[in-house]
Amino acid sequence: MLKNIKKWFEIIRAKTLLVSMASVIMAIALAFENGGNNWLPAILCLLFAMLAQATSNVVNDYADYKTGCDNENSLGPDRKLVSGEVSIKTIKRAIILLVSICFLVGFSLIYWGGWILLPFGLLIIAVAFCYSLGPIPLSYNALGDVAVILFFGIVPITFTYYILTKEINWEIIAAGFSMGLVVDELLIVNNVRDEIEDKQFDKVTTVGIFGSRFMKIVFLLNPFIACGLGFYFMRGICDYKTWAIAIIPMLIYSVSVYVKLEKYKGKQLNALLGQASLEAIIFALTVVVVTLL
Repeated sequence: MLKNIKKWFEIIRAKTLLVSMASVIMAIALAFENGGNNWLPAILCLLFAMLAQATSNVVNDYADYKTGCDNENSLGPDRKLVSGEVSIKTIKRAIILLVSICFLVGFSLIYWGGWILLPFGLLIIAVAFCYSLGPIPLSYNALGDVAVILFFGIVPITFTYYILTKEINWEIIAAGFSMGLVVDELLIVNNVRDEIEDKQFDKVTTVGIFGSRFMKIVFLLNPFIACGLGFYFMRGICDYKTWAIAIIPMLIYSVSVYVKLEKYKGKQLNALLGQASLEAIIFALTVVVVTLL
């Protein structure tokens, strides 16, 4: 039983779900600060984001297995399709189940956010598939970073905030963009690790286009840009000095992960996937703590 649960946690890449949680947690903190303190839709937003990411992760495994990007020589964590522990049929059933639950949770949010949420909710589910499947899969055509910034940053933060407050403003869009940059850290680690392998299978990423040296610099700068944007979107909540002090742990941690990114090679980079995901949680918690002061 426990072994089976562990297997499915690995299939949905449970450790990486921190990034979708972080986006919604940050949006909830900002919404609650502005009077949108309704816990039920907040929890449903969190659940929807995690389900959407889990769906995307499983679909990505399926797509990479079918294209051959995931194989017995891959540098990434062990994939259950490659090892034969899970069949294609089982993965397809898991995808259907995840999409069904995701749709039901998202549909329930219409009660608080209105019917305008329906097309956007369907778009989010569609992107979970289009990220790695379809005639022009985003992650195979150097659009993975754009998709991450949009659908792990701007979209979940602005729509969670809207559902809770019935408002969208430039500050919350800036907050979403900043979180998107932080979440992109995870994708950069993944693409740096797979740079050579991706080229063999014609998978085009920003690392493949600009090189790992350039994208490592982007990795270093992303958290600093995100924290810098905080001086704008947090200006109505705290003064500049408070925010400047609050972001110090986030920046120190991010630099420590960057140092490891420079040092680690090959499969060693798998250890950084969880650490890069943690950057998003630390950023979100920084916002939470400041709103509680």
